[in-house]
Amino acid sequence: MAIYLLSFLASFTFLVIVTPFIIKMGIKYNIVDQVNSRKIHRGKIPRIGGIGITIGTLLAPVILLVTATSPEWKEALSGRSIMIVVIGGGGAISLLGLIDDVWGVRARWKFLFQIGIASLAWYFGFSITGIFTPFGAFEFGIFALPVTVLWIVAIINAFNLIDGIDGLSSGVAFFASLTMFILSMHNGHTFAAIFSASMAGAVVGFLLFNFNPAKIFMGDSGSMFLGYMLAVISIQGGNKGNTIISILVPIIAMGLPILDTGMAIIRRFFRNQPLFQADKQHIHHILLNRGWTQRKVVISLYGITILFTALALVTIFLKDSEVFLIVTVFSIIVFVFITRLGYMNMFYNRFSQRKENKLESRLMQAYEIAMQSLSLAEIDKMVAELPFVGWEVISESGKTLIKKGEDDPIQFLDITYDKEGVVRFFWKENVPTINAREAVLMELLAKGIAHCIIENRCK
Repeated sequence: MAIYLLSFLASFTFLVIVTPFIIKMGIKYNIVDQVNSRKIHRGKIPRIGGIGITIGTLLAPVILLVTATSPEWKEALSGRSIMIVVIGGGGAISLLGLIDDVWGVRARWKFLFQIGIASLAWYFGFSITGIFTPFGAFEFGIFALPVTVLWIVAIINAFNLIDGIDGLSSGVAFFASLTMFILSMHNGHTFAAIFSASMAGAVVGFLLFNFNPAKIFMGDSGSMFLGYMLAVISIQGGNKGNTIISILVPIIAMGLPILDTGMAIIRRFFRNQPLFQADKQHIHHILLNRGWTQRKVVISLYGITILFTALALVTIFLKDSEVFLIVTVFSIIVFVFITRLGYMNMFYNRFSQRKENKLESRLMQAYEIAMQSLSLAEIDKMVAELPFVGWEVISESGKTLIKKGEDDPIQFLDITYDKEGVVRFFWKENVPTINAREAVLMELLAKGIAHCIIENRCK
C-alpha cells in the first residue's frame, strides 16, 4: 500500500510545485482562455494546466519503473502495451489538446484522432471483449472494436464537456480515479492501481489552483488526457472476466460526465443543432442560470458525484446477481436529476418531420435574402408573432450588442452566427424540440437579426 501512497504524494507534490510556473508561462505567452459568449469567467486565465496534470500523472509510474527492484513491480509496469497505450497514448492525446489550446484544432480532426488512438488501444489489448452475466457469457466478437472505441471516445469527450466551470472536471476526475484505484486493487491489477493513485494525486494538486476562483484552467490538454486515462484504466483495471460489475462500476463512477454528454447529444439532435456545436445548456450552465454561484454549483455536483462514487464502490463488493438494486437506485437518481433540470420536456415534445424538398429549399434561399434587408421595427413585428418573450445578440467576446423584450435564465435557445457570436431567443414557456424546417427558419431569422446589427440598421 505504501507504493500507492507514494505515487499519490509524488504527483500531488509535483503539481503543487510546477503549477505556479505554468500559470506564469501561460500569462507570459498569452496562452489564456479568452472571454466569449460561452465563457462564464472574467479576465484572462491560463488554460495549459493539462501539461502539469499529464506529466504529474505519468511521472511517478515511470520513476517506479526505472527504480523498482521488485520483480513484481517491474513486470506490472514494463509491459509493451502499457508503455504504448497508457504512457504513449496519454501523452499523445494531451499533446493534441495542447495544440488545440494554443492554436486551435477543428472538432472533426480531434474526433478522428480520438478514434485513431482508441483503435490503437484496442489493438494492443485494451479491449472490451464481452460481458459475463449470471445467465452466461455475451461475447462482442467483431463488435469489440467499435464498443471499445465508443467507450474511450465517449469518456474523452465527457470530461472535455464538463470542463466548463472552476474545479468541476478535476474534482469529478479525483472521485473517478479513487473508484478505479479500488476496483483495480480488488481485481489485482497493479499497474492500473498505480496510475489511478498517481492521477488522483495530480488532480488534487491541480485543484488547489483550479477551484473557484480559478487561477488556471486545465484546457483540452488536461480534460482529454483525464478522460482517456480513465477510459483505458477502467478497461484494464476492471477486466476480471468483464463481469457486469466490472462494466457497471466505471459507468456509475463517471455517471455525471456521461449523463451530461448524453443529454447534450440528445438536446442537439432534438433541436437539429450540429453535434459539435458548443452551447451554454450543460448541467452546470442550467444551475448557474438559476442564480447559483459557481461554488454552489460545483459543490452540489461534487455531492452527486460522491453519491455515484459510493454506489460504484458498493457495487464492487456485490455479486453479479445482486447489482439489480444498485442499478435501480442509480436509475432513479438519474431520472429525478434530469427531470428537475427540465430535460424530460424534450422527450415529451419530440415529433417527426418530413425531409425538405427542392422547392422548399429555394424558398428558404429567397427568405434569407429578404431577411437580410429587414429593419429593427420589421424584426420586432415578426418576433412578436413568435413564442418568444425577447431576444438578444451576443458578440464573440461575450458582450450584449442589443437586447429586446424580456429574458429567461433557463428557457432560451442560442443560434450561432459568425462562428462564435450568438442570437439568443427567450421562450415564453419550455424550449420545444425543433424539427429540421424550424431549425432552418430559426437560423435564417438569427442571420437576419445579425445582419441588422452589423449594418447598423438596428439602433
